[in-house]
Amino acid sequence: LQHSETNELIHSLVGLDRGEHEEEITALLKSLRLLLTQSRESQETLAGNEGFSKFLDAVAFNPQMRTDQRIIHNLTLQVLANSVVNNEVTQTIIWNQHGLKICEQACAPPLGSSNNVLLMIMYNIYLSGRGLISENAALQTCLRLWRELNEAQCSYNFEYLHFLLEHFIVQNGRACVSCYQRLDTEDRVAFLDYVAHYLSENSPNGEVTLFLLQHFAKEFRIKSDCLLRETLKLKHELHPREVHTLLRIIASASGSEKYANVYPTDQSLFINVSSLLRCLVEAGKQPDGGGLDKPMTKLEEVALTSGIDSTYEKKVSFELKTLLVRCTANLLYKNQANKGYGLDTQLLPTLLECTNMDARNPLMREWSILAIRNACIDCPEAQQVIAGLTMQGSAPNDILTELNLDMGALRISDRQ
Repeated sequence: LQHSETNELIHSLVGLDRGEHEEEITALLKSLRLLLTQSRESQETLAGNEGFSKFLDAVAFNPQMRTDQRIIHNLTLQVLANSVVNNEVTQTIIWNQHGLKICEQACAPPLGSSNNVLLMIMYNIYLSGRGLISENAALQTCLRLWRELNEAQCSYNFEYLHFLLEHFIVQNGRACVSCYQRLDTEDRVAFLDYVAHYLSENSPNGEVTLFLLQHFAKEFRIKSDCLLRETLKLKHELHPREVHTLLRIIASASGSEKYANVYPTDQSLFINVSSLLRCLVEAGKQPDGGGLDKPMTKLEEVALTSGIDSTYEKKVSFELKTLLVRCTANLLYKNQANKGYGLDTQLLPTLLECTNMDARNPLMREWSILAIRNACIDCPEAQQVIAGLTMQGSAPNDILTELNLDMGALRISDRQ
C-alpha cells in the first residue's frame, strides 16, 4: 500500500510545473517527507524511482533553486534526507546515483540550510560504516565548506559540518592523519584552521586525539624552516601559512590543562620552537631586518593614515614571534628538561629581547615575561642569569616617547 502511495505522490509531483504549481508541489513534498518516516518500503520506492531522480537534479542539485524557489528546494532536500535514514539499501542507491553532486553542492554557495541538509545526508551514509563515502571525500567536502563560510564570513550554524569534522579529530585520529597527508596545501591549512578554532573553543565535544596532536608537532618540526626560507622571500604564502597554523595549535594545546600530557616529554619540539625564535630575533637585528617585516613600535605606524599596508594582520609574519614566545612559555612550565635546554642554548637573553611592544606581535611582551618567569621557577641557574644582568637605564620605547611617558609619569607640555 505504501509502495503504491509513494509512487502516486511522485507521479503527481514530477508532472507539475514548478513555476505555476508551487503550493501543490509544496504539499506533495510534505506528504512524501512524512511517508518516508513510516516504512523502509517507501524509502526504497522513492530511491529507485527514475522520475524522482530527475526531479532531484532539477531542484535539489540546482544552486539557483536555493534562491528562486527556496521552499521547494529545501523540502526536496528534506525528502532526500529522510530517504536514507537507517536504510542501507537506499543509502547505496542514492549515493551511487547522486554522491558526486551531493559532495559538490554541500560546499557550494549560496551558503545556508541547504548545505547543512546535504551534510546531514553525507553524515548518515558515512556513519553507516560501509565505505560508501571515503574518508577523503567526507573530509575534503567539509574543509571546502569551512573555507567558503570563512571567506563569506557566514554566521549560519552548520551543525553537521561540526559533527563530521569533530568525528575526525576527536574519534578517528589515525584516519585523520592519513587523510591530512593526502590533502592539498589549501585543504591542509583549512583543516588546521578548524582544529585551531576547536581548541580555542575549549574542545567543547571531546578532546582532540593525542595521536593527532603529536603528529602536528612532528609536522611542525619537519616544515618549520620554511617560515625562514619562504616567508623572508615572500614567495609561497600557503606553505608558511600551514606552519603558522600548526604553531597556533601547539600554542593553544600546550597551554591547556586538558592537553597537559601531550608535549611535556617532546624536548625536540621545545628545541625547534626556541631555535626558530632565536633565529627570528637575530634576523631582526640586521640592517634590513633580515628580510622580515619591520616591527611596528610607533603609534603613527598603526594609524589609518600611515603608509603601512593595512593588511599586515593577515600576513604570516603577524603574531609569529608572539606564538613562538607563547609556545616557549607553555613548554617551560614545570618542565626541568626544557629549562635545561633553555640554559644550554642561552634562551633567556632572546626572551628578554622580546619584551618590547610591537603591533605586529600583540601580547609578545606579556608572553615573554611569563616565559622568563617559567624559566626561573625552581631553576637557580636561570635565576642567576637574571641576577647577573646590569641595569643600563630604561630601554627605548617609541610608543612611550610619543605619549610623553617617562618612568610611568605623564608629562604634559604646552606646544603653543
